[in-house]
Amino acid sequence: MGFLFYMMKSDSFSHCKCVVFVAVMVCCSLGIGGRTLAQEANVKNMSLGMVFGDPLGATMQYRTTPVTALDVGFGPDYFGSPRLQVDYVWKFNTFHSSVLNTYAGPGLAVAFAKGIRIFYSKEPKLESFANLEDNKFGFGGRAIFGLNYARALSPFQFFVEGGPVVAASHIFDLDYDGAIGFRYKI
Repeated sequence: MGFLFYMMKSDSFSHCKCVVFVAVMVCCSLGIGGRTLAQEANVKNMSLGMVFGDPLGATMQYRTTPVTALDVGFGPDYFGSPRLQVDYVWKFNTFHSSVLNTYAGPGLAVAFAKGIRIFYSKEPKLESFANLEDNKFGFGGRAIFGLNYARALSPFQFFVEGGPVVAASHIFDLDYDGAIGFRYKI
């Protein structure tokens, strides 16, 4: 909770308003199309939820086919705050299970302002759990690998994902993204 108050006090928060508005409009427009397709096929193609990790914020999944999906994440991150990421993933039935699936695919991450690393810093006179870094605008490619748990009759799905990201903000940097989260089928 303190992290959110810290974000609201920072000067990058005013820049977030425009980005948040655009992200909400994109999600809403995808939701209208997804809801129409879901009514025709009697399948729920869209899920909304929360992601905890990289980034810390909102997540949306839009099923394009029974085995492919578009995953979107939005929130503050070390790479930049806010960060918008879009992944195109393929679902694999690795465990031959109806509730547990794996997924993988390429993606892009775009950061719009200063990044925040959430770790304990022991710098003199700056001891804190959040460290602000001026990454400004950043762009990167990523490869994501995940595990998804979703029961057939439940609207909830839970996921764990991770993978490398190559960021190009000031220099090329290889890092690792990891997250856990949940989504609700709408």
